[in-house]
Amino acid sequence: MKKLYFAFGMLFGVLLAAGTGAAAAGLMAQPSVQAIYVDGERAYFTAYAIAGNNYVQLREIGRRVDFSVTYDAATDSVRISTDTPYAEQYAAAPITQPVPATTSAWTETQPQPVTAQQTVTASKTIDYSQNANPAIFTSNLTREFYNSARHAYLNAEKMAEAYDQERRKADESFPIFLSSGAMVSEQMKGVCRKLGTVFYNYDITEQSPYVYAFPRSDDDLKWPYVQKIIETAKRYNTDLEKAEYLAQTICDKLEYAYDRQEINSWSKAMENGGKAVCSGYASAFLRMGRAAGLQVLMVGSESQNHSWNIVYCDDEWLVVDLTHYDTSHKESNWFQAEHPKMVADNLAEIEFVKEVMKPHSTC
Repeated sequence: MKKLYFAFGMLFGVLLAAGTGAAAAGLMAQPSVQAIYVDGERAYFTAYAIAGNNYVQLREIGRRVDFSVTYDAATDSVRISTDTPYAEQYAAAPITQPVPATTSAWTETQPQPVTAQQTVTASKTIDYSQNANPAIFTSNLTREFYNSARHAYLNAEKMAEAYDQERRKADESFPIFLSSGAMVSEQMKGVCRKLGTVFYNYDITEQSPYVYAFPRSDDDLKWPYVQKIIETAKRYNTDLEKAEYLAQTICDKLEYAYDRQEINSWSKAMENGGKAVCSGYASAFLRMGRAAGLQVLMVGSESQNHSWNIVYCDDEWLVVDLTHYDTSHKESNWFQAEHPKMVADNLAEIEFVKEVMKPHSTC
């Protein structure tokens, strides 16, 4: 039978007292900081720290360690049999779970076996989600996921420096606890793709339930003429002035490729001009804008086969469609509150990413 690095005396507390008893006592439940290992292999449990103790659902322990957990309604008791293998029907009875109080985020230490009495360091408990617009949270885009994403966004450079190709340096990240058998949602993956910054990308998988950062080669930004444009943008006083300078420079350099022929990379076109389609315009503004210190997103409509940008300037998110502006010169495509003709795909992801970049900016 597998061995778990937890004191089983503590686990009975999960069963009998962590629910209404904890709430009645006024105890605060927070996601546990500790890593849990089964036979030396990392196991992801929904765990909470209450009054200095780690609490885990007993049925999850039974599932991983392979012992049965049953509920006897006649005696209002829980029965554990280490001689009987775990089966899902054993967990069907109403076993009490910890009360998840206000959701918090947490960091991990280096993986190591833990005991029941290890405590959470208060300074490592950060709930970024309390500052976000609560309307963005859904069953797929949770507060836990927000905390992990916001932490990675704020600490991308530090995390990337500590990146380990083999382990992905998960201990630098805030874990996202997924319920047993749950899959990482496509919306989570979409948010991570949109959060990819100039020098760092974000990713999340079933094997690595974290939002983390890792180094990325960005040769497009290394050209001297591209660097000159970025440095010039940084000298402007306001974000809107920076954004307008970059947008106008991109439109001056690029020519829309109506014939879809001889399309140049956006960075190459920044030297002597060249042809591009909408994705080239939007990529140029995204990459140079973020390098200049702006908070920029690249969005699009698959049905319209079109891409454009959203940028945070002077306390509001604005839409700029450089392709349409460069070909029409209509002010409706130049830094407006909404796109004049199109609606971007995956609006829930976009609103979530906006809040990760700038909390309370979508209210």
